[in-house]
Amino acid sequence: MTTTAADRKAAEELKAEGNALFTKGKFAAAIEKYTEAVTLSPDWPVLYINRGMAARKKGDWERVEADASLALGLVGGASESREAMKGHYLLGLAMGQRGQHERSKHHLNKALEAAREANDSIKDEIWRELAAANYSNWQTETAARKTTNSALRRQLLELMGKQQGDPLPPEWEALFRAASWQDTATEAPSQFTCPLTMEIFRDPVVAPSGRSYERAALLEHLKKVGKFDPITRQPITGGEESLVPNVSLRAAIELFLEEHPWGWGEVK
Repeated sequence: MTTTAADRKAAEELKAEGNALFTKGKFAAAIEKYTEAVTLSPDWPVLYINRGMAARKKGDWERVEADASLALGLVGGASESREAMKGHYLLGLAMGQRGQHERSKHHLNKALEAAREANDSIKDEIWRELAAANYSNWQTETAARKTTNSALRRQLLELMGKQQGDPLPPEWEALFRAASWQDTATEAPSQFTCPLTMEIFRDPVVAPSGRSYERAALLEHLKKVGKFDPITRQPITGGEESLVPNVSLRAAIELFLEEHPWGWGEVK
């Protein structure tokens, strides 16, 4: 079906009506408007994204998954587009609701990468959702490992003729401790936490002083406190343009979280 100029104009009007209804919290009515627009302009990916966003508010994850997939099918290789970013984001959320954690992480990571590239404000929201998905996955996996380890411990005690609750020989206890290192939460290294938020970095930037801060926290400081470094007091006159993304630190944190997934629970 070829979309005519008249159809596109009518679809734009319906989209605007849907957006107004969405803003008012009338999500079912917004979905109806977006659906009408889709019938007129089925090749316009933003309509599926908007309808998916409204469906998310209603908890209709089947609709979210379907619309996100349709939008991504339309944008094709244009992975840098805002529709692609939001499509991956919505699909990641839908996969998470279905318990498909690996697929969820894949799509949320693609959305986060695109949002960071565009410096889109949604990147913090995507990061938090990714953190929640990873932490939930770790909780599931660690519970399974603990169950397995408990069963193995019981079997060993029975084979040794011991009672439940009795200690195992030191060498066996050491093996169990070594096997459970990934399931034991500790404290994240201080170099991975922002001195302003005291939380694990999401988007670290380097100030002219050479110190790293969470981008949003430093920008808030510059706006509300003063145009100077929070620690060194060195002037920062260039605004956001003078802040350099700390790509190396971000990569190190991502590696740390991959190896210590309990750390996702500290991401806010």
